[in-house]
Amino acid sequence: MNLLCTTAGVQSLEFQDEIAEWRSEGQLIEILPLERIATYLHFDPAARLALIDAVVCDTDPYMFAWSSDDKLEYNFGVVKALRLADDVHNLPRTCAMRDGRKWNAIPFIIISSPALVTPEMRQDTHAHILQRLSHYPTLILRQIKNIVNEYHDTILDDYRRVGIIVRFEHGRAQIRPALRRRRPELETEYYYSPADRRSNQGWVTVKRDIDGIRFDVELLQALIDKKVNETEMHKFFEEHPAILMEARLAIPISHRPNFTKPKNWTPDFAFCPILGPKSDPEIELMELKGPGDRTLSGRVHPGFSAKVHKAIDQVRDYGRCLRDPVNFKRIYNAFGYIPDADASRLAVLIGKAPSNNEEREVFERRRSELDVQIITYDEILQTQASHIERVRPHIELR
Repeated sequence: MNLLCTTAGVQSLEFQDEIAEWRSEGQLIEILPLERIATYLHFDPAARLALIDAVVCDTDPYMFAWSSDDKLEYNFGVVKALRLADDVHNLPRTCAMRDGRKWNAIPFIIISSPALVTPEMRQDTHAHILQRLSHYPTLILRQIKNIVNEYHDTILDDYRRVGIIVRFEHGRAQIRPALRRRRPELETEYYYSPADRRSNQGWVTVKRDIDGIRFDVELLQALIDKKVNETEMHKFFEEHPAILMEARLAIPISHRPNFTKPKNWTPDFAFCPILGPKSDPEIELMELKGPGDRTLSGRVHPGFSAKVHKAIDQVRDYGRCLRDPVNFKRIYNAFGYIPDADASRLAVLIGKAPSNNEEREVFERRRSELDVQIITYDEILQTQASHIERVRPHIELR
């Protein structure tokens, strides 16, 4: 899940621990101050480029709090959270994310002490109010997942209404555009089609359960074992974007932009922040190579192979393209903003990690000397495998 988190009042140690635990379990989390969220969603262009599954608002666990002038007064954290929930719910229908989902229909989840919530509060809000009965981050996360799963089921129903094909197989829900969409301007309570920036032509996984993650892990392992080429790996990652999203903590965008100069140059993947360029307009560019490609070569002064160096040169060239004003129009059309080339990152995904200690030491030393991050398919695979402890014995790289 991609979660936008905030706090009404003083951020509790419990909430800090929960966020840390959720991140360790693979959830992508961004934090914004309470007072910035409504303005960000309504007016900030970055919100149109974001990809979020729920807004989670923690409230101060104490009924009373010290004011700025050292007076003890009633804590209105829950009231502030409910007010923000109303502000989000009342956003214009055209405020939508990069996949067309409306911000005003996204789940708004409030975490609070039971003593601070009255029955009237629950009746008068569309927000989901979760009670923190004890400090148990996994329990809270499970409740959030249930809410988000129900929300995603509703979104899938909406997709069918606007001409998007939906299928379910192997624990995954996938979508693809219909051959001809008669009225692309159609919208529903949850989905605003004109805001949808996706350009996929084939199937794309938009939801997975535990069986779906296991199937993806097994499929990825099989592709690595077969040492398929980079074209097949690229197709796999396009169909299952969550794998790269969770590995790079950002939104993967395939084969964009197509630069004007040099003509038809395009990175394999670019990665945008899940909240869009809300502060620093950064981007990551990645060059993709095959899982069977060698990463090291040479016995005397061993180092990266020629294939690795070629990939490094390629992605550095793409990084330079970001600086050329002649490319700005296509860059803007691809991402919705002009990234800061100096703040952007470069990466190469290639091969597997060395199998013996001596080569691993060389690999890590050479990797630390570069301004381009070298990532192996082992690392991508383990990111997925870590989500499901019960399949861990079956996904060790061979």
